[in-house]
Amino acid sequence: MEFLDQNNLAVSDKNYRSEIFSLRGNEEIKREIPLFCAKRGYYSIDQIDFIGNDLFYTKRFLSSQQVNSSICILPGKADAKQLMVATQKMTGETVVPRSDCDDPFTFRGIRQYQNFDSIRDINWKASAKTGDLRVNIHDFTADQEVVILLDSEWDALLKPDSLLEESIRIAASISDELVGKGIMTSLLTNGRDCISDQIIQIPAGAHSQHSHSIQYALARLKIQNEIAVPSLPALLQEQTERMDAQPNRKLSWVLISTQTNQQVIAAWKELRQRAVKSYWIFPAYSRSELPEEMQFDPDIIYWEVAYGK
Repeated sequence: MEFLDQNNLAVSDKNYRSEIFSLRGNEEIKREIPLFCAKRGYYSIDQIDFIGNDLFYTKRFLSSQQVNSSICILPGKADAKQLMVATQKMTGETVVPRSDCDDPFTFRGIRQYQNFDSIRDINWKASAKTGDLRVNIHDFTADQEVVILLDSEWDALLKPDSLLEESIRIAASISDELVGKGIMTSLLTNGRDCISDQIIQIPAGAHSQHSHSIQYALARLKIQNEIAVPSLPALLQEQTERMDAQPNRKLSWVLISTQTNQQVIAAWKELRQRAVKSYWIFPAYSRSELPEEMQFDPDIIYWEVAYGK
């Protein structure tokens, strides 16, 4: 966290800010200091030190108090232009040829009113123009659920942490967009929570607080240099087996990963065969980092990351 007001600020190993004031008996002073949260994460506050001087600065008094508090900094927003392109591909309706009931939120056209039509379906503007009653025609749609699969396997020697942090921002922004459109959205990762050390998995939801739950979980995702458990191919294989066991469950998948080895690609192809839709978002500094077989796949989205971001 960085102080926006640089007055009375000394920077060394930490940020030190001096605020000088005096207190009388039974007095209270409140100061509001604006801060900039430069990095997502979960930070605990377990101790507060009180340091004071006497009136003539001849003596110093120190007192420490144990506290149990924390601050959670949520991931930042991903690039708006790239986010718009990605979400436009993912939010299309899945139209089915037949259904027992139509979807009142999908519009296919207008036709002449029949005796069995509901009054609620009458298009009054079209009726006024034509002089006779016209009704809206609705399409049939299948329930849509999107699973965001975030890969957190990392090797700091091969790739900088900035690519993983960008992947986390992408997952946070896409989930926020999908939930905002009322689409059931869940989050799967092979990463662990920095407090509980449990694998992070958020079940599907679309209510107003669901997006915050995903953001909060991503804020607590820790970067681990050792091999993640489960590995990405193992996680993809597990989800493939679950879809085979539930063939009637309609899922769309969004994979966010920078891994391009053949084992990952093969596991991804198996999963996408069972999905309604599937997309792979690949954050990288250059499109040349994509293997040739992935560069022309319309379902693989290259996400450009600026150097030094």
